[in-house]
Amino acid sequence: MWQCDYGKEPFDMRLFWLLCIRRLWVILAGALAGLALVGGIYYVKNVTLGGVIPYTMDSKYYLEYAVDPSDQQTYSYFASYTWNDLLKGEDIVAKMLEELSVPMTEEELTASFEAELISDLRICYIHTTNEDAEKVREIDRVAGLAITAIGQRQKELQDVSLLDRGQPRLAMPDLRTLRACILGAALGAFFALFGLGFHEILDERIHVPGTLARRYGVPVAGYVSREGKPSGELAAQLHNLFREKKKIGVKAVNGKLDVASVVKLLEKLEEKDAASGKEAAGERKCPQEYRAVPSLCQAPETGETLRDQEGILLAVQANFDRGKAIEEILRQLGQLGVNVDAMVLTGADEGLNRHYLWGKRKS
Repeated sequence: MWQCDYGKEPFDMRLFWLLCIRRLWVILAGALAGLALVGGIYYVKNVTLGGVIPYTMDSKYYLEYAVDPSDQQTYSYFASYTWNDLLKGEDIVAKMLEELSVPMTEEELTASFEAELISDLRICYIHTTNEDAEKVREIDRVAGLAITAIGQRQKELQDVSLLDRGQPRLAMPDLRTLRACILGAALGAFFALFGLGFHEILDERIHVPGTLARRYGVPVAGYVSREGKPSGELAAQLHNLFREKKKIGVKAVNGKLDVASVVKLLEKLEEKDAASGKEAAGERKCPQEYRAVPSLCQAPETGETLRDQEGILLAVQANFDRGKAIEEILRQLGQLGVNVDAMVLTGADEGLNRHYLWGKRKS
């Protein structure tokens, strides 16, 4: 009695990769879709909707700290937070606004510059950013006046001197569109591959004879390719499986399969085997007579016809017949008291089966 347990069926990795090669266009389409989606969103967000590219300017000041007369030790150095707190205080900002030659609000002024101590606590950088190059120059100028005034006011500082002053330049954004496109393509290919794997798990169609035999526990004689070419072992397997049987009924899972053409092919194999004289001396050989059996739905007398046969060969159409359809046929035949002795896979992909079994070597 056949049993089918999809939950315990192992995932055929070799078959999966071979099918992926044949469906490479799906992976490429997924990669292109991911590239267009991720790369497109990144480009629109950072370039199309990125706004006006601002100007930037940097000035560098040297901070000379005073010595504490109580212990003759240098005062503690100010950190970046302290410098920003001092430069953006209300009184300093008010004086900077008075010095500016261009109109500007307090919020715009404080948001346009930043004090930074990168590596040396005695070197302070004033980084200025604004959409107007002239405003950048003015903000940098008054920020320089402010930091000098702080140096004169704070007891911890002995002197603040300008080391270097740059010129306004466009603050080109750090765009990584190529990386975004590569990431999108990789993600698209991954999800396409994941989708193919998920589809393969849910797909009940048969591609190779081994899956058919493993899933339903019924001997599989071999396969017939789409071009009508039988596999190398088909004739010998049919001879062994139906050795003591003469009348063989051939039934298809679905009514669309031309069972008559399958019977003609099997008869040719039988005639070729008989003409070759391969039987050993004294070996009893019972020549098989194949008969196409119509569907149970098409002919009510099919049940009697099947019971009259000495053996039953079930033809399964590759990449078409679903697992549930095969189960239903086996169930119906079981209710009629008819056992399937063997199966044959028809319409199979010869290249897929050859690579699955032998690589590039022909069977």
